[in-house]
Amino acid sequence: MIYNFFITNNIESLGGDGGFITGSCHRLNIDNSSVLIDHGMFQGKFEERSQKGERRNFTPTRNIARGVTDVLITHSHIDHIGRLPMIYKAGFSPNILATSTTAAFMEIMLRNSAEIQENEDPQNRLYDSFDVDEALRYVKIVKSFNEIQIGQKHSKMTAEFLPNGHVMGANSIIIRNIDKDKKHQNILFTGDMGKEHQSLCGGYLDQITKYPDDKIDVLLTESTNFLKEAIDFEEKKASLLNQIKKVWQEGGNVLLPVLSFHRMQEIIEILHNSDNVLGDCSIIIDAPLGVKILDAFKALKPGELSRRYGDDPNFYKNEKESLDRFNLKNVKILQSHQQSVFNDEALAFNPNRSIIIASGGMGEFGRAINYLRGKFSQNPKNAIIFTCHQVEGTPGAEMVHRSSTGAGKNKKAIVEKIDGFTSHISGPTQTFDFLNRFNLENLDKVIIAHGKNPSRQAMAQEFESRGIGKKIILPSLNQKIEI
Repeated sequence: MIYNFFITNNIESLGGDGGFITGSCHRLNIDNSSVLIDHGMFQGKFEERSQKGERRNFTPTRNIARGVTDVLITHSHIDHIGRLPMIYKAGFSPNILATSTTAAFMEIMLRNSAEIQENEDPQNRLYDSFDVDEALRYVKIVKSFNEIQIGQKHSKMTAEFLPNGHVMGANSIIIRNIDKDKKHQNILFTGDMGKEHQSLCGGYLDQITKYPDDKIDVLLTESTNFLKEAIDFEEKKASLLNQIKKVWQEGGNVLLPVLSFHRMQEIIEILHNSDNVLGDCSIIIDAPLGVKILDAFKALKPGELSRRYGDDPNFYKNEKESLDRFNLKNVKILQSHQQSVFNDEALAFNPNRSIIIASGGMGEFGRAINYLRGKFSQNPKNAIIFTCHQVEGTPGAEMVHRSSTGAGKNKKAIVEKIDGFTSHISGPTQTFDFLNRFNLENLDKVIIAHGKNPSRQAMAQEFESRGIGKKIILPSLNQKIEI
């Protein structure tokens, strides 16, 4: 890939496109200024490797970062930030623009990513802790609702971060530009869209009463859950608690593999508020990264944590109650790998009403592996309950497909998937309730990203049926779209 810097005004799809959900990265080139929106890691063997066996995470960084002045971060999930340190390892030095909340979680996530890779064969290593340190030197904190200048020194391009209720610190971003003919152009990158009501951070309705009324000319939107209808809070909570009780009644224990950021804290909050349903039980947290992130949640400024729980926007009456949501009875936090291995053996055939919360929401990395490969999974009375989306090609996706950790007649622990725990917006109604809060009346181009092709195609049809957007584009990976 060779860049011609005299070609201007386009968006390049460098990740999270072509039917992929991970690796989110888009390069915006306008009037000789170039910025990136996210630079995430591809996850799952089918998204990370091309059909030719090439590893997409190792795409030469010079082809992505050359000439870039700023990297705008929508939120701190690893599929949106996981390749950031590669930019600085390659000798580039753009600013990283993020809200203070996103920056705090981003540092924890990237340091953990580097630690994991430092235990890998050097040939499989994207970066190390030194590269993370170098990247963090370039973080510039931005405030939501503040318009800031981006691009080259005399650029007429600005960005405004707008909270969207996906996870703590998550934002959509409007990029505004005035071209040489003094024409205005506004581009909306939705990032991962959240819900009206969301655990921990509150939904977008809790965070903002009205989005800017600028006429959006180009919209780049995610489509992850467009084909999945929303499941309300009480339904998903009941599904989880009922499944846990069922396993206990049949003499087994429960493993919850979770994403360390947001999902683990959401599960803890539900368990904290469900004493009357679950009764006496033992809870083991086996997630070193999740515990670090939990501490970061507890260190948030007063008011940053939403007082919402489910459909009640004022469930927590004061700051103390709000922080107490993370306190659990009879909880044990495991520190070392050895403790984790011992816990696998201790609870594999010991029906004592236990819940293990382990890092590794897709069964690919983290402490969950100790149970999925250990004695715990050998007991058919035990259950592994996934609450996270399982990217195709991950061990979790394969187990959910089989409904067991074993194959064929070899009965092992059962596998369940509880829907509704996604932090993404779901279904056409929710999606357009969010999008229509922006001014789309003169929308020229709609670029549909970050979703499987069936979801992208269904979203395209919905845009067409609603008469929104003159041209709808489903970009392939590395496609360049003129704007």
